[in-house]
Amino acid sequence: MDVERRGAVAVGWLIGVAGLLRLLPLARLHPIVWDEVEYFRATDWVSRGLVPYRDFWEHHTPLQWFVFAPVAAMTSSPGVSAILTMRWAQLPLWILTFVLLAKWMRRAGASAPAAGLAVLFAFCSSQFMLAAIEYRIDALGCALYVAGLFLLQRRRGIAAGALLCLAGFANIRLGPLIAVTMVATVLLSRIRWRAIAGATTAFAAAAAYFLATGTVALAFRRVWTENYLAQQLAPEPPLALWRRLSTPFGFVPQGFDLGSLDVGTIVIFVAGIAGMIHVLATRWRARDELFVLALLQIVNVTFVGRMGYIHHYHFLIVTLLALPFVAHVCDLLLASRCVAVIATVVTVAIAVSAFASVFRGKEADLDYQDMIMREADRLTPPGARVFSGVGYALRREPAYEFWFLATNVVALEKAGIFRPYDITADPPDAVIADQRTRFWLTRHPEQAEYIRRHFRPVWPELWLPAMTARLTPQSPSARWIVPAEGTYFVRAPVPLRFAIDGNPQPPSDRLTLRKRQRLDVAADIMQTTDIFIIPAGQSRQFHRPPEGVTLDAVAPPRTHVPRLW
Repeated sequence: MDVERRGAVAVGWLIGVAGLLRLLPLARLHPIVWDEVEYFRATDWVSRGLVPYRDFWEHHTPLQWFVFAPVAAMTSSPGVSAILTMRWAQLPLWILTFVLLAKWMRRAGASAPAAGLAVLFAFCSSQFMLAAIEYRIDALGCALYVAGLFLLQRRRGIAAGALLCLAGFANIRLGPLIAVTMVATVLLSRIRWRAIAGATTAFAAAAAYFLATGTVALAFRRVWTENYLAQQLAPEPPLALWRRLSTPFGFVPQGFDLGSLDVGTIVIFVAGIAGMIHVLATRWRARDELFVLALLQIVNVTFVGRMGYIHHYHFLIVTLLALPFVAHVCDLLLASRCVAVIATVVTVAIAVSAFASVFRGKEADLDYQDMIMREADRLTPPGARVFSGVGYALRREPAYEFWFLATNVVALEKAGIFRPYDITADPPDAVIADQRTRFWLTRHPEQAEYIRRHFRPVWPELWLPAMTARLTPQSPSARWIVPAEGTYFVRAPVPLRFAIDGNPQPPSDRLTLRKRQRLDVAADIMQTTDIFIIPAGQSRQFHRPPEGVTLDAVAPPRTHVPRLW
C-alpha cells in the first residue's frame, strides 16, 4: 500500500470517529430548534394531503416537505422523537453530499488524503455539524446543489441542470448561487444547452404542480413577495455577519467563552480563504473548475453577507464550497512535507470536536421540550387549537393563520399586510409562551393582558384556560369571556356574586360554562382579594423547570458530564 493510500485510509478512520461523536448531539444532546418544528409541521401537513400555501401558510419552497412526507407519516409522537426521526432520516442525504463532494475534489486534482482531510475538518466543525444534524431544508438543497456540481463535472448536462433547478425548490436561499452557476455553465461549458434543457424540464414539472393545485400566484406571493417585503421592513442587526464569524473564535454575546472555540470551523475559514486566494492568483489563465468554484464562492458569501439575519445554517453551503480550497491547502502542505503541522491541527480539531460533542450538550433542554410538547397534547382535547410562536404542539391545530411567528410575520403584521390575531374574539385552547410568543405579546399588550386574565401557567411556557382577577375595594368586580367549555372550581376567600351573559347565578363554588360566555363576578370586600376560577381536575400548582433550562434552549451551553439516557 503506497503512502497516499495509507494516508487516505487513516483519514477515513478519523472521519468515522468524528462522525460517530457527532451522532450524540443528533440523538440526544442537541435540543430541537424553532426551524425544525416549522419544517416538521409543514412536512406532516403535506403527508396528510394538505397543499402548501393554499392550506397552510409558509414562506419557504416546498420540495423538502414532499421528499420527507413518507417519513413524517410513520410517526405519531407528540414529542421531540417525531423531529429526531426526521434528523435520522436526512442523514443519508449528508452522507451522499460528502461522498459526491469528495469525488468532485478528487477529479479536480485533490489527493485522496487532502480530500479526506477537508471532509474531516467539516465533521470537526461545530458550526457546520450542529446545523447539519438539525432537520432543515438546507440538507436537501445542499445535496441537490453538490450533486449538480458533480454531474456538471462529468458532463451530464441534463441531469445536472435538473438537480440545480430542484435545489432552488428545496431552498430558495440557494437561488442566487444557482443562477450564477447556470450562467457560468452557459459561458464556459460545452454542455450548456443540455444543462438549460434539464433545468427547464425540472422547472416545468414543478410549475405544473403549482398550476394543478391553483397555487401559482399564492406561492409566488408567499415565497418571493412577502419575503422581500419583510426583508425591507425588518431592520438589519448591526454587524450581523461579523458577529456570526467571530463565534467560532470564542466571542459570544456574553463575552469570550473558551468552551465555544471551534477549531474545525477556524481551519475551514482560514484554509478556505487562503486556498481560494491561491487558486484565483495562480489559475486565472487556466480558468479551470476550481477557479470557477472560487468565483461561485465569492458570490455565495456576498449573498449570505447581505442577508438581514444571519444564522449558523446559512454557512452550510458556504462551508461545503470551501472544502475544495481546504483540500488545496492541505495538498500544498503535504507537498512541502508539513505533515507534522497537519497532524497537530487534526489532533487539536478532533479533540475540541469531541469535547464539544460530548461535554457541551443540552439534554436537559431537550427533556423539557419533550415534556412541554407532550403535556400540551395531554392537557388539551383532540381538535384543540393552540397559540404558539413556534408550533410546539405538534398534534394540535394552530390558533393563528400565521402559525410560525418568524421575523417576517411580525414585520408584515406591523405593516398591516398580515391580518393580526385577535385572541379575545377567537381564544385558543392553550397558549405556549415560547420566546417568539412573548416577543409578539410585547407588541400586543391588550392580547397579553387577555392571556394573563384568562389563562394560568401550569409551566412557565404552557398556559391553560383559567380565569383570574385581583379585586380591590376601588374595583370590586371583574369580567371574562370564557376561554374554554367545562366545569370550573371557584377559589376565593370571600363570597362572590356571579352572572353569566348578564343572568345572575346562585352562589356556588362550581360553575359549568361554555366557551365565549360572558362571566361577571363581584364581591363586597375591604381589602385586595385574588380569585381563581380553574377547570375541574386541574391543580393550581405552578411548576418550574431546573435553573437554566428553557423551552427554546436559548441559554448558552455549560460544560458538564452528559446524561445519555
